[in-house]
Amino acid sequence: MQQDMIQGRAMTIEEVFTGRQYQLDNYQRDYTWGRDDVRRLIDDLRKKFMANWSLEHDREKVASYQPYFLGPYVYHDEAHTTFLVDGQQRITTLHLMLIYLRELLRAQDLDDEASNLSGLIQSRKFGKAVYTLDIADRGRFLAEVFSEPDYSLPDNAAGDLHRLWEGARVLQEEFPDELRGDALPYFVDWLLDGVCMVGIRAATSEQGWEIYESMNDRGVRLGPIDLLKSFLLSRIEGEKGGADKVWRQMVSDLAGIDVNAPSEFIKIFLIGRYADVTMEAGEAPTDVERIDGSFHTWVKDNAERLGLHRSSDFQRLISDLSEYSDRFRTVAAAAAAYDSELQSIFFNAYNGIKAQAAPILAAVDPKDDSSTFKAKARLIADYLDLLFARRSVNDLPSSGIDSSAARLVERVRGGVSVDKLRTILAEEVAALNYDFKSMKTYGLRSNNSGQVRYLLARLTGFVQTGCRLSDDMAAYLDVSRPFEIEHVWANHFERYQPETGTRAAFDSYRNRLGALLLLRKSDNASYQDLPYEKKVDYYQRQNQLAGSLHTSHRERNPTFNKFAKQHNLDRQLRAFAKFDKKAIEERQVLYQRLCEIIWNPMMFGSLPVVAARRPDPTRTRTRARYDVTVADLVTKGLLPSNAELVGIRRGERFHAQVLADGRIQVASGETFQSLSGAGEFVLQTKACAGWNFWQADVNGGLVRLIDVRRDALEKGLV
Repeated sequence: MQQDMIQGRAMTIEEVFTGRQYQLDNYQRDYTWGRDDVRRLIDDLRKKFMANWSLEHDREKVASYQPYFLGPYVYHDEAHTTFLVDGQQRITTLHLMLIYLRELLRAQDLDDEASNLSGLIQSRKFGKAVYTLDIADRGRFLAEVFSEPDYSLPDNAAGDLHRLWEGARVLQEEFPDELRGDALPYFVDWLLDGVCMVGIRAATSEQGWEIYESMNDRGVRLGPIDLLKSFLLSRIEGEKGGADKVWRQMVSDLAGIDVNAPSEFIKIFLIGRYADVTMEAGEAPTDVERIDGSFHTWVKDNAERLGLHRSSDFQRLISDLSEYSDRFRTVAAAAAAYDSELQSIFFNAYNGIKAQAAPILAAVDPKDDSSTFKAKARLIADYLDLLFARRSVNDLPSSGIDSSAARLVERVRGGVSVDKLRTILAEEVAALNYDFKSMKTYGLRSNNSGQVRYLLARLTGFVQTGCRLSDDMAAYLDVSRPFEIEHVWANHFERYQPETGTRAAFDSYRNRLGALLLLRKSDNASYQDLPYEKKVDYYQRQNQLAGSLHTSHRERNPTFNKFAKQHNLDRQLRAFAKFDKKAIEERQVLYQRLCEIIWNPMMFGSLPVVAARRPDPTRTRTRARYDVTVADLVTKGLLPSNAELVGIRRGERFHAQVLADGRIQVASGETFQSLSGAGEFVLQTKACAGWNFWQADVNGGLVRLIDVRRDALEKGLV
């Protein structure tokens, strides 16, 4: 009898993936998580880990980091196989993450740690390698998706493989910089030992089905949205039917977007309209963190702030929620499908900027008509899109946009006019201390292909529509990738060695933004290896930006010529019979100018004159335990001004310099905000422990920066 009972126990991620071979029961759905689901998991793990981690910690210290619970999963065993009943989405995503983390560990030469992950990722059965999550048709995908630089799905790939591929792209393109650097081995230790799930073992397949059915079809426990409804309705005196009907209709309409949309809306509504968004993260949870966890409890605890005193106040809140949910659904629709009227909302959603909805709802006045609301939404989305583009070319993490969005919530909350909103956004832009002038050496790197692809799509689309051709932005940014990044220089160093001299210089120029195009995948694959002189004819048949390289492109092309004249681009939009280093540099200037036109801050009106630019507020330290920067070491005199850096790997030496503002400039001219980013670039690898890799030339001797930092901390100098 006891062996037939359901059993459950807490299991670390290492235990979940040790000694198992998982398969799916036949009633299980395919992998369904989208990009936002993967982003959310990564961000949740990042936040929890970074709240504990310090570079000064020994690895053993990770054992005392706060754990993180990822929820339950249900399974049953048959012979040597474990069948997943529930929890497939999380376990599949974690399996994919382990494979990616193994690649990052290998990039840092942490072979022992990578080998440990290999034992969790796959095992050997009867002389054959078998993935721990043994799902038909996934084997080749898992073997190649992170190891093959130009991997793409076969045209006939199954639907769940397309979603897995999207998840893999999120890991490759958006995995946080801070986790790929010196923190990487610590993060892997914590993920394996500090993140846990509760494994619920069913005795039989039939019992597993019963559990699955009860968890997904009946007996579902009340969630925060149900508890909030109960709290609000219980405070309404007399007849509650009207309020209950309004609530039900609101939830039903939101659920039509996504099963999680009702809860997401209420969180965003509370953050946008009422939460203190200026509180710094520390030991006590912030308003935003509490709302993200249990928003129903936050509402109870903050009834005074929400003006909830009488029965009518509770009715008013339900009415407000319903009214604002209509605005939220408009934003959600624009985020899901390209609409030229609200295109920046779509762009921000594509780039993973979820913070846009809160300031939009904060700026809404209940009296706003549809056109006024859309004008406000468009302006705020345009501002956040401008931030993303500028931060991309300045090697600043897009996560800093959250801080800008939070500050905007405070400034626009309670409803502002469109004119006032323009003034506020103009002030915010004028106060930024970074623009597109740093684009001189910007290009494709190991971790920014998504950003580069986005910029190329925007530049291409702008020229196309400027020439009165169709607006193909939805196709350019389609997650199935019908368009790809094309290198004008084929990957043949020997062709360009006389001009570039070294492989590093060749790679630097080849990957510059000015040496890249966005072309259809089918065409790109057919001629990417050809020399420029043989490809440029094909380019002319593509889009106008690619075609502009051809010497005859301006002939009988009045719309293109008018576009060039209209934007004063006659000189920059010129053709090249030969595409050499000078051509790339000129093309880089063109791309910079196009960015300045597309993201022209004058869209918000005349910019105010600022006497002195304040530091970028998104760079300020918001955690109770802040990090030490290279700039701190220079400011305190612990590193000489313009310090020369040297990195050595496998006998090869790499050189860089610390600039006055703390950025790192490598020998080929590219600049980086972090030591790890500079290390990744010179090593042409996916991950680098920057503080450990770089050494500074101090008094004629090389000293590791990690030692300079540690000594400064021990002496209390920083």
